[in-house]
Amino acid sequence: MFHINRRVSLCESYILSTALMKTCYWACILSQVFIFILLVLIFNISGILLLLLVGLEIVIANKLISKLSEVYNRIQPILAIREQLIFLLESNNLFISSSEGAVVRSVVLDFSIDEEYIVVYAHVMGDNFSNKVSELDVYLSACLNLNLEQKLKSPSFTKYIFRRYPEKRISWEETLKTTRITISDSVGFQLGSPPHVLLAGSTKSGKTVMIENLVAQYLTLGAEIKLLDPKNGDLSWLVGKKLEDRLGYKVVYNSPFQISGALREAVLEMNRRFQIMADNPDIYVSKGKVLSWADVKGNYPLVVVLDEGIAFKTEAETFKEGKQAYQEAMSNLGSLLVKSRQASIEVIIGLQRASSDFIPTYMRQNFGVALLLGSTTADSDSCRMMFSSQEIDYKTCGIGEGYCQIDGVLPTPKFVETPFKSDELDFEAYFDEACDRYMRMRNERN
Repeated sequence: MFHINRRVSLCESYILSTALMKTCYWACILSQVFIFILLVLIFNISGILLLLLVGLEIVIANKLISKLSEVYNRIQPILAIREQLIFLLESNNLFISSSEGAVVRSVVLDFSIDEEYIVVYAHVMGDNFSNKVSELDVYLSACLNLNLEQKLKSPSFTKYIFRRYPEKRISWEETLKTTRITISDSVGFQLGSPPHVLLAGSTKSGKTVMIENLVAQYLTLGAEIKLLDPKNGDLSWLVGKKLEDRLGYKVVYNSPFQISGALREAVLEMNRRFQIMADNPDIYVSKGKVLSWADVKGNYPLVVVLDEGIAFKTEAETFKEGKQAYQEAMSNLGSLLVKSRQASIEVIIGLQRASSDFIPTYMRQNFGVALLLGSTTADSDSCRMMFSSQEIDYKTCGIGEGYCQIDGVLPTPKFVETPFKSDELDFEAYFDEACDRYMRMRNERN
């Protein structure tokens, strides 16, 4: 198959076009019909022989049209995008011409296309168009009639990523039907790969709703849950109390002393698991690999959720004993973030802003999943604190929308729409189902 030039520049000439492709397509079909008629007339074919020939012609024509359509459908979108980008360069005067009218310099674009995405690379050439190529998002969106999903800047080019078809926003109910932790329709990760979730977002960003959904997802995998909620808010009353009633163990921790105690218990549990693993290498070492705690039948993950960590700090620092409890809690939290992966203990922290006021830099670096929701994405400082990549042009997001980065899965932050919680959702029934799946998972693994 011949190669279609996917570089767009007004300094280049192109032979193939969508019009020429369409002409060739119909010319091939009509020529096939013409040849058939010509053969019938020349050899004076009639009767049964004519019927046989008509049947043969139908078979041949069907195969020809099928093959032509396959080639046409593969090439036509590439040519259409190339022509749209040529029009963009021409209509926005992104070229320089000589006094004779010949184009002597032009913005250079490359593009790629697959089943999901169209990616356009606008090259920085060091000329008078260098600033303009990094600001083509509005023009490209209008030209391709697609919403920009991501924009990445580098010294040599700006990369514009467009999703060809809108991503389906999944519902809360759908997240219970998978064995991976789901962030959006196309973004997710396996339990422990990587560990720990840092979730930030301002009020009305959808942060607490996402935490509630994550709790339900971890439940379906058989995980034990500890909810550390210093605000004693929705997470405690709507989710925590429900889980305590159904699961029969303490789930909710509110006061600074309770939170500090819960983190201490988690560290003790981590050390207990490590000791059991060390005492049983025949069970926890397989094929030259050390298994994690939950990889062994009969063992389960533990998930520690801390919502609004800054509220924990604020309340704890109002009295001396509280300060001591806070310091112990942060020390234990650091130990969990650094060491607990092999013990199948995961930490989820929800914050309005991931600043060093609560999460020091060394702790932030141990979160495998970073999710920033809502209008906070318009704040460059918030994005810098959450993500390693600063080359992305972050757009302001609505409720339940944001950017996600996952170690080993998404090397750069990607725009996501988190699972949708419908007004018609029966919250009680939803968590009943999550608890039922929790019980079923535990019974299956025992």
